[in-house]
Amino acid sequence: MRNVIGTMQTILAIDRDDLTTDIITAGLVPEGFNVYVARGPSDGLSKYIQFKPDLVILNIDTFSNMGFMTLRDICEADPHAQVISMGTSRDDTLAMECIRQGAKDYLKKPIEIKELLRSIERIENRRRLVSIVSEPDISCVCLEQKRLVFGNDIEKLPYIINQAVYNAGALCSDKDTLKIALGEIMLNAIEHGNLNITMKEKRSATEKGDYNELLCERKTDPAHAGKAVTMDIYMDTEKLVYTITDQGNGFDYKTIFDTDPYAHIGSGLGLFIARSFFSEVAYEGCGNKVRLTYLKP
Repeated sequence: MRNVIGTMQTILAIDRDDLTTDIITAGLVPEGFNVYVARGPSDGLSKYIQFKPDLVILNIDTFSNMGFMTLRDICEADPHAQVISMGTSRDDTLAMECIRQGAKDYLKKPIEIKELLRSIERIENRRRLVSIVSEPDISCVCLEQKRLVFGNDIEKLPYIINQAVYNAGALCSDKDTLKIALGEIMLNAIEHGNLNITMKEKRSATEKGDYNELLCERKTDPAHAGKAVTMDIYMDTEKLVYTITDQGNGFDYKTIFDTDPYAHIGSGLGLFIARSFFSEVAYEGCGNKVRLTYLKP
């Protein structure tokens, strides 16, 4: 058995059609891949968080928006997610919409393994070209305390997250998921905290394609423009603690914790991801301060 594609090892296939997932599994396993299956988009996000695959193959039905919802949620949960969409439609409009929503490629069903392998190879090559690996020497770090204060520019969040987890590898081996979970809470602090964008407003603006305009409007609003997020970071040999405080009005966090990530778009989804990773997620006061604790396994 051999993996012909390089660093991509695990695949998550999301489709209600058993025949398609069987074809994908039978075709990719002999090439050295580990293939997991989610029986439809309803459990696609939870399986993505559970298995943390290198690549997702996601079916998009033209008669339902569940496939697009799952695509958006995966890409929101992990901006670096690698997703190949597939569908029965021969209309290139659907393919372009999938790419616009975050997919890296679109394949027409029935799936041919040779085409699928070529698609995976293209994605792997593009990812290799843009990847820059820079790992600190963490072997000498046994205690860290620092504070980061940042504004509401969401475009700069990846750089701030890198600063926040710079030495976290000394305690946490899964830094990729740490970045995703931490990023969700940081994004909530900006969007729903400092900028006071409600979940209803975000959902409506996203559906209309006006979300960037809403962000720009709130960021330039004098009532929100000067607000900042403060992150206090503490790490010792046994635990990693992030305390994130925004300058918003808070929210009723006691009612938003829900086992269904689709029950609440925005903050609910972010909390679902964070609670799946951190040992403890504890909100304080009015809800504008949260403490995220990761305990050494």
